[in-house]
Amino acid sequence: MAIYSAGDKAIFDALNLPAVTNQHLRELFISRGIIISKSTPRRALADYYSRLAHDYQDYQTLAKLFGSPARRERLSSMRVTSSSVDISQFEAAAHSLCKSIRAGGDLATVRARANGSFDIVVKYQVTQFNQTEFRQVVAKEATITVEPSGAAIAISGPHNEHVDEWTRTLIADVGKEADDTLDIDEVSLEHILDSNKRSKFFMELIKSVRGFKFYDVTDAFVYKPKLKSTDEEDDQDPTIDIGVHITKASLKGEGVLQSDELRILFSKGFYLWKIVWQAVNESTSEPDLYEFEAQFSEPESCTRFSYLPRGFYKVQEDTSFNKSRTGVAEGADTSLGRRIEDAARSVVKKL
Repeated sequence: MAIYSAGDKAIFDALNLPAVTNQHLRELFISRGIIISKSTPRRALADYYSRLAHDYQDYQTLAKLFGSPARRERLSSMRVTSSSVDISQFEAAAHSLCKSIRAGGDLATVRARANGSFDIVVKYQVTQFNQTEFRQVVAKEATITVEPSGAAIAISGPHNEHVDEWTRTLIADVGKEADDTLDIDEVSLEHILDSNKRSKFFMELIKSVRGFKFYDVTDAFVYKPKLKSTDEEDDQDPTIDIGVHITKASLKGEGVLQSDELRILFSKGFYLWKIVWQAVNESTSEPDLYEFEAQFSEPESCTRFSYLPRGFYKVQEDTSFNKSRTGVAEGADTSLGRRIEDAARSVVKKL
C-alpha cells in the first residue's frame, strides 16, 4: 500500500478551503496542545500549522476533511454463455482473481449469495494526479455480482476500467480452465449503423422499463461521427478548407424529445448516445418521480453500454414533486439497473 505525504504549501492551501471550518481548525490545534483565538485570521493559522512537523496520521486526518468523496458510478452488465461451464467454475476463478488483486495491495473477497450466486467485493484506491495532494487519492469499493441468468451467467458491476479488467480476467480464466471459448453478450448497437435506429433505441428504452411510466426527458446527448476521407479526397490539396464538423451536441430542459432543435439535429445525421429521463413509479398509490441515465461510452460504435438510477423526487401532498433529489438506497440501484438493462436488451432484439 502506498504512503502519501503533502508539503507545507499543500497543507496551507488545503486549510484555506471552505470545506475546513473554524471548528476543524480548533480541533487540529487542540490535538497539538495549542489553543487558538477566534480573532486570529485564517491565513495566519494555516501558515503556522503548515510549518509544524506532520506524520502519516496527521495526513490521514487532513485527508478526511477535504479529500475527494467517491462518486456513485454508472453500472454495466454482460452475459456469458457456454454449455461447458457453470457458476461453480466462476466462483473458483473468483477466489484466484481475489488472490491476485490482494497481491497488488488492494483488498478483495468473495461473498456468497443465495441461489449459488456470489459477489466479488474489491476495496481499492485510484490516484488522480491532476488534483491537489489531498484530492489525489480516492478510496473506492466495487461489488461485482456473478449470478445465473437462464442458460447464461450474468456479471454486473460499476462501469470503469478497473472493474472491466477484473471481469475480463475472470472470464478468460474460466475459459482457459474449461478449455473453451466463452461467448460474451453485451448491449451494443455496433451492428446497427442507421442513425435513426440508434436514436430509436433510446426512445424505446425510456418507455420500456418495467414498473415505471415515462414522464419526461431532461437531457439528450447526440453524436455525429466524422466521415472518413476517401482516397480521392486524400489526393486533394491539404490546404483547402473543407468546413466545420460538429461531432457532439447536448440539449437540456423540459420536453427535450419534442423540441425543434433536436429534430433539426436528427435531420443532419446526429443520433442519441446518452439520455437522462424521468419516470413515475407505478408500484405505489403515491408514486415518486425517478430519474435514470443510460449511455454508450463509445458513442461512435455505440458500445460499452452503462446505466445509472440517479435517484427520485418525493411526491408531495399536492401531487407535485420535491425540488431536491433523494438518492436510492444501497442495493436498490442494482435492482433498478437490472430493469434498465432488461429493457435495453429487449429493445435491441426488436431493432
